[in-house]
Amino acid sequence: MSENSAGENAEHGEHGDFEEMLKAVLGEDAAGQIMEHMRESGIDLNDGMVHMLNPGNFGQIITQVQSMLSSSDEGVNWEIGEQVARDGATHGGSDVLSAADAERVRTSLQTASLWLDPVTDLDPITANVQAWSRSDYVTHCLPAFRTLTEPVGENVARAFKEAISQQFDDMPQDIFANLGASTTQMIEAMISSLLGVQYGSGLAELSTVSFGASDSGLLLGDGNTCALVPANIADFAEGIDDGKDEVELFAAVREQAAARLYAQVPWLRPQILDAVAAYSRQIEIDMTSIEEQVRSLDFTMNTPQEIDLSEVFETEANETQKAMLGQLEHLLSLVEGWVSTVCLDAVIAHLPHAVALSELFQRRNATVSPANRTFGSLVGLELAPRRIREAAAFWRMATAKLGAQERDNLWTHPDLLPTPEHLSAPETFFEVPSNPVADELDAFLAQVLDEADENKGSDEL
Repeated sequence: MSENSAGENAEHGEHGDFEEMLKAVLGEDAAGQIMEHMRESGIDLNDGMVHMLNPGNFGQIITQVQSMLSSSDEGVNWEIGEQVARDGATHGGSDVLSAADAERVRTSLQTASLWLDPVTDLDPITANVQAWSRSDYVTHCLPAFRTLTEPVGENVARAFKEAISQQFDDMPQDIFANLGASTTQMIEAMISSLLGVQYGSGLAELSTVSFGASDSGLLLGDGNTCALVPANIADFAEGIDDGKDEVELFAAVREQAAARLYAQVPWLRPQILDAVAAYSRQIEIDMTSIEEQVRSLDFTMNTPQEIDLSEVFETEANETQKAMLGQLEHLLSLVEGWVSTVCLDAVIAHLPHAVALSELFQRRNATVSPANRTFGSLVGLELAPRRIREAAAFWRMATAKLGAQERDNLWTHPDLLPTPEHLSAPETFFEVPSNPVADELDAFLAQVLDEADENKGSDEL
């Protein structure tokens, strides 16, 4: 072997070891981000690598890593998370939204709004309707997605940091002897980056399956936007006899109905988001699972590292969490049931396969809900509206007994909505409640009249 070849192999070996080290610690996606950042910063990844990998100068590597991660949050590095989400949204191929597709979607949403006018008293949204690419979905839904996932992400980050810190205590000290406080910072940056990749991948998955901003009743848009992702609807409509056009129109009516509900009921979206965040803060982390994962991490740079969040959440919720989860599921069921009912009323005269499409969408939301398939693994919370059919039956009865206006007025305040018991027996919600004061007064008057009759009878004798 020539000296040049040996030198090249040596350089490649040192360079390769460095890349593998970052992959081992941060995962392949995050490591790629850091390597790119170092190249853009003018760092030669070949020359001087032996010097940089010397344990006495290992702090220089930490400095570069921390430079990349300097803006990371305590729990999740959302800069990396956003980049991973954007990369994942376009991974399947082209993400270009054609002018024709955008115009068709806007027309469908405008038509949907017209169909809804006769069947609901809630006013249309004032914002412009939009067509989104999958990348657009990431942009618009990231803030709400972050609100939902960040509390539990911070808990997971703290647990992993504690477990890895313990493992680092048992590692050779010559590597970390000169780092001091940087060791803790490195651990925090590492976990933050890993979680950024994990949560970014979850948002990317949502961007490839969600039909719009409020799919499955959980609004991830800005609260006053009506939008569809035509690429995802087209994928769903493949092989459906009813055809792409009917599926898209049906999805447009659902999106418009949900947008009206969230826009005209100002307490609804904040209450759902706050409830999810409050639940997430109380989720217990399974330290045994985390410690097992940490022990399996390969810090010898042999393989890229990943963490599995699906096993780190305690399966048994406490009583407070069960109550919170029950209230959240009930509210989501009411939202989904109302949307389903109003949507079917709106399309029944316009779409030949309206009933079949309604059933198809209800099955999808109950079994493969986009929100549930993502949040279940990321925050340990199944956002499943479990009683959609019972809720839809209630809203149909409310329409028949109260009319559309009085039915929609029930959303004015949470206390006016039906309870879970009402969904089991909806007719009880519409029974005229007894008034204890009036009942007591009637009883008193009856007693007075009875006594008067008795006295009158005595006088006659």
